Order: sequence, then structure tokens, then C-alpha cells
Amino acid sequence: MTAPSLLAGSLTGAPPARYPIEAWQSLDERFDRYMLFNSPLERHWSGGLWLEGPAWNAVGRYAVFSDIPRARQMRWDEATGEVSVLRHEVGHSNGNAFDAQGRLIACEHSPARVVRYEWDGSLSVLVDQFDGKRLNAPNDLVTLKDGGIIFTDPGYGAHVDYEGHRRDLEVDTAVYFWEDGMEQPKVLTTELYKPNGIALAPDGQTLYVTDTAPSHHPDQPATINRFTLTDGGKRLDKAHRLVSSESEGYDGMTIDMDGNLWVGTSGGEGVDGVSVFSPDGKRIGRILLPEVCANVCFVGDDRNRLLMTASQSIYTLYTGARGA
Repeated sequence: MTAPSLLAGSLTGAPPARYPIEAWQSLDERFDRYMLFNSPLERHWSGGLWLEGPAWNAVGRYAVFSDIPRARQMRWDEATGEVSVLRHEVGHSNGNAFDAQGRLIACEHSPARVVRYEWDGSLSVLVDQFDGKRLNAPNDLVTLKDGGIIFTDPGYGAHVDYEGHRRDLEVDTAVYFWEDGMEQPKVLTTELYKPNGIALAPDGQTLYVTDTAPSHHPDQPATINRFTLTDGGKRLDKAHRLVSSESEGYDGMTIDMDGNLWVGTSGGEGVDGVSVFSPDGKRIGRILLPEVCANVCFVGDDRNRLLMTASQSIYTLYTGARGA
């Protein structure tokens, strides 16, 4: 029997495409150092309904992300590239993050709450109300080194029976702080219309929050806002609107070691994908995708591989940046 030919096996691959890829778009020379001309844009899996909330686990070499309408947490394995269901019926989970002790913390839309998965596999409900009223639908979060968390609560999971269950919002849309021992979260700001994605800069003191205001306030722009954390994260100071747009939307984001923001962006062909903004708020580059990108995180040994949850699919792209 003749051994199979390795050359013949290569013919089963995908149809040829233009290479190097055309996903990179440099708008400022500061972005050129992050572009790897021969780094392929890889789509690892497709079949989600609305994918969100990627979080990297360096010990397990995997990323968690959410398929919100199906109420599933998904798992992408870096070594094999395989995607599987990690948990199902998770309350229309959205944003995910690992705390300093390696525990997974997740924002859920319905029931509206923030939960933590303990080392023994049990579930702890951290926050589900404010002033005796239900939260709207916690969306995204960051974890602080001392154990506190900051999360956004815009209410998207309460607007239609798709990413949660429709109901009236009972509290203002807000950004909250919480830590163990608190009976209810502390409101940090209610100034944003739809506080959505959130990210913490390498200095541990600069916080960024996107506002997807146009979804329910069409007279307002989409914005990226910068704050300074004080009092151990229990207070926001020096509010500053860093980016504003009436033509595109900004969702989840991550930050590299140089302080640049890599932001999931929507707005149609030529816009959908990731926008990269310098710390001074100037867009220096884009990564163009064939789908709206909801959220991003850096993964891998060197934290130089950008993982993007984009509508139905997840993509990765090696970069010249390192995640903070």
C-alpha cells in the first residue's frame, strides 16, 4: 500500500487568498511598529450568534468568551485551536475576566448579576442589586490587583428577548465598584448614557470606558472616555472625553504596554474590526474584519496575539504589540 502523499494532502486546504493580508491599515507612523506584514488573519471558528467578552487564562492556555444569545461561555484552546462549550445556561453571560487569584468573574444579563467561579467549581453571586433594585444587565469588567472589580451596567440584556429577557430598567445606567465584604456596589459615575467596554491602563490608575450612546440616544455620539482611579478604585476623577464619533461605534477594548487602545469598532465595510488609538486619542491604525468586532484581548506566551470576538466568529492576529 502506498503511503499518502504530504503534497497531495496540502490540496485539501482553503482556496488561495491574497497574502500578505490586507487587514492592516496604518494611519500614523506610530502604528507601523505594531504591524507584522506576514501575520495571517486567522478565523478559528464561526457559528456564534453574538460573541463577546474574551478573557485570557495564561495558566490553562485558553481564552473564555461568550455567545450571549445562546447563554453559553465558550472556550478557545490555544494549543489545538479548538472551540468548545465551557458552560451553558450561564445567564446570557457577557464580559469575562480573571482575578489576581485566577478565578473567572463574569457579567450576566439575565439574571442581571456579576458572578465568580470559585476554585471548587461553585458559583458565588457577587452583585445583583443596588438600593434594593435589580441591576440592569452587567456588561463588562476589569479586575484590580487588590481584589476589587469595576463593571459597567448599560442594560442591553434587558431591552429585547435575545441577549437576555426584556424588562424595564430599574436603576440608572452606571459604572460600579465592588469588592468582597460590600453589601452593594458603589456607583462611580452615571454620566455615560450606555457605559459599555472597559479597560485599565498599564499604570493601574487610568480607566477607559466606551459609551455606545447612539443605540438608544441617537442624538448623542459614541465616545471613549478616560478617568483617573483614586481611593483604591472607589472613585473616578478627571473625566475626559478622549474620542467621539457620529459615524461609528466603539465596544469592548484592551490596552497594550505602550498605552494604546485596541477597540472593537462597528460602522460598515471599511470600518468594522478594530480601531487602534494612541494614549492621546488619535486613531493610528485599523484592523479590518468582514464582521463587526465586539471585543478584543491579547493572548499567548508573549501577549502579542490579538483575539477578536466578531459577531459570529473569533479571529486572531499576531501583532508587534504586547498586551498590558
